[in-house]
Amino acid sequence: MPLTTTFELMRKAEAEKKAIPAFNIDNLESAIAVCEIIRESGYPVIIQMIPRTLNYGGIGVYPAMIKELLSDCDTDFAIHLDHGSSLSLAVKCIDKGFTSVMFDGSTLPFSENIRATKEVTDYALPLGISVEGELGTIGGKEEGDIDIEETYTKVDEAVEFTEKTGVTSLAIGVGTAHGIYKGTPHINVNRIREIHSACDTPLVLHGASGLSDSVLRECISAGISKINFATELRQAFTGSVRNSLENDKDVFDPKLYMRFAIDEIKKVLAAKIKVCQND
Repeated sequence: MPLTTTFELMRKAEAEKKAIPAFNIDNLESAIAVCEIIRESGYPVIIQMIPRTLNYGGIGVYPAMIKELLSDCDTDFAIHLDHGSSLSLAVKCIDKGFTSVMFDGSTLPFSENIRATKEVTDYALPLGISVEGELGTIGGKEEGDIDIEETYTKVDEAVEFTEKTGVTSLAIGVGTAHGIYKGTPHINVNRIREIHSACDTPLVLHGASGLSDSVLRECISAGISKINFATELRQAFTGSVRNSLENDKDVFDPKLYMRFAIDEIKKVLAAKIKVCQND
């Protein structure tokens, strides 16, 4: 079971001008889908969860589930806390087997973001745990069609932030948004390129669900080495379950229609891995 850190995966991907896909899971079925695609593709993947997911299923449940599903797998993978909100949550996740944690202080004043993020790096890095920070604004579900140029990550602040916090990766705001885009997103690929040139820290793109393959490849070529996917996986899961129940009114065994959901998620996963390979 080659469990590793996000930093190791991202550095290797960066050197190869590729990206590591980071897939958010919510339950057993999405975990099965991701673990099966890791085995089938042989491509390294980051498996991650947001705090709301951990509250739903239990912090210790998800890493235990993943490790069991990949116990005899030869492909590298990492287990990551996405959008962590506190040092205490990071500590709990590390204690349960996460190899990487994110602290999202992007809504804090710049100096406070540095201070709070450094608390996490000071604890995690000596333990060999990767830490992702966030700087700039990555929009919410309602912000996909709004011009957020003023909230893009600034190059000089990215340099100062990474130097003072020691984060092993940095999520940047360049026009993406979480959730479903209402309009056509305009991604500032040049800003990615500028930050990548100025910082030695690997860069992360959040809010990638809904972006075209061509835009994602541009982002990778500009310097992104980790791309997060969540919404499209949830859409595939829910759409499949809904269709299965509508098409067969007599089905009642979840193991039957959940298998369809797993397979639909895997179709999305396979497509995203292909994009991240940037061939």
